[in-house]
Amino acid sequence: MLQQATEKKGFNTGFTLVELTAVIVIVGVLAAVAGSRLLPHTTLQLQAGRDLLTTALFSAQQKSMSQLAPVRVTVSGSSVDIRIDSNRDGNFAAAESILVAGTRYPLEVKGVTFSSHTFNYNHLGHTTPAVISVSKSGQSVNVTVTATGYAY
Repeated sequence: MLQQATEKKGFNTGFTLVELTAVIVIVGVLAAVAGSRLLPHTTLQLQAGRDLLTTALFSAQQKSMSQLAPVRVTVSGSSVDIRIDSNRDGNFAAAESILVAGTRYPLEVKGVTFSSHTFNYNHLGHTTPAVISVSKSGQSVNVTVTATGYAY
């Protein structure tokens, strides 16, 4: 009897698609605002800078091994540059900066500062070991480069 009365009066149960979409959008906006205020901005920039530097070092190592040519990585301030000595004359001219996976070097990394280092990769991907400091606002993380060219 109750079911018949509900059907006759046209009552519907549940939420409409518009109502559900509106709630999802509101919750998404609130989450984005709250998340941006809760996450430490400096830490995220340090991690991003470290990841960009590690990727550049790995790309340089791979390029030196695939091209069988010396590759130089220069890290200074907020800049990372990769150059290949394709003519093997011992000079790494500015025109020899490379494009790797859509990224044109030299690359300016905003918001962080690197300690200055120069790495020369040979055809085996080996270089001199070093530790590079990535810093911002008194905080820092390190990127270690081993003699085999591995960076972490």
